[in-house]
Amino acid sequence: MIRSMRHSAAFLGLFLLQALVGCGGGGSSTATVTTTPPPNGQPPAGWPTVLVVAPGTGPALYAASDDGAPPFGYLTEGVRVRIDGAPVNGRVPVTVGGQLVVHGWVPLTRLQAYVTQRGRIEGTPAYLGINDPVGLISRSADGSFRVEIRPRLGRGGPNDALGPFVGSVPADWLADHPAGEGDTGLTPGEYRRLPAGTEVPVYDRPNGTVIARLPALDPPITVVVIRARDGWNGVRVGVGPFLVGFIQGELETSSADQLGERPEPPATAVGEGEIPERIAVEEGALFRVTPGTRIRFYGEEVARLRGRGWAREMSRQGDDVDIYVAVDDGVAVRGIVGNAALERVPAGE
Repeated sequence: MIRSMRHSAAFLGLFLLQALVGCGGGGSSTATVTTTPPPNGQPPAGWPTVLVVAPGTGPALYAASDDGAPPFGYLTEGVRVRIDGAPVNGRVPVTVGGQLVVHGWVPLTRLQAYVTQRGRIEGTPAYLGINDPVGLISRSADGSFRVEIRPRLGRGGPNDALGPFVGSVPADWLADHPAGEGDTGLTPGEYRRLPAGTEVPVYDRPNGTVIARLPALDPPITVVVIRARDGWNGVRVGVGPFLVGFIQGELETSSADQLGERPEPPATAVGEGEIPERIAVEEGALFRVTPGTRIRFYGEEVARLRGRGWAREMSRQGDDVDIYVAVDDGVAVRGIVGNAALERVPAGE
């Protein structure tokens, strides 16, 4: 679901502030916000050069690394970003490429990588298959990465992910894109259906400790039983990443098509002449934006259009226009442009 910029409280207060401190074109500012990434433009040693935007809500692009830095843009799950420097205060400087080039800071929690190997992650009940996503937390002294793993049930919605579980993976396991749709080399087993509408505890071993609770769903969850003995089922749960553990009791027979579907990032391309969804759902005068236009935020350039954009006018002061702009459904930002860069789209056209 695309959230309206005009109805976001964070942005509403932010742009009242930007107008007050004169951060548009030539006004003097009483606030200083660093909006450009470090000058080296390179990821830290051992880090991936490119990461991918993870699922999430709310703004993802910020003007700086500090907690008080204002947000100015949204990113869609699956968008690739170039890492321009080391994490600072849990945020990393990035460049978003494409027809709207953007520089900003993104919380590390909103980024992920894909793994190229399969295996049980020590210290967690999680199992990673090839092409499964993991969230990056930090790089360890031995070169490995601490990661967040969220097993997915393949149902969609707020109850789809379990965890997160925190573990470590080698750096050479990480890639910036999946090499296919999933892992076809997983250990086979028997498909079994959990009781409908009943929360089911998962144990680390028979008669052991509960490591997770599977939500009560109807239709019920189907799991893969790898081994069964004395009323206990060793199971693999989800569509990747996976939860592995033991479930007690007899389970009904099911089938592979009941496992659920691996979530896929939404498409971000728009057709010729189509308005990006984030712009379409907004109110305000509609404009086309000239290619080459540079967008300023708190007096600093944060974005540049390579292609022709769509924008909604939020406010204006003299020749400076506060707009919400996008070229496609991948990224949308808010900032100041000169009026000459805008071409009004007549109402109803």
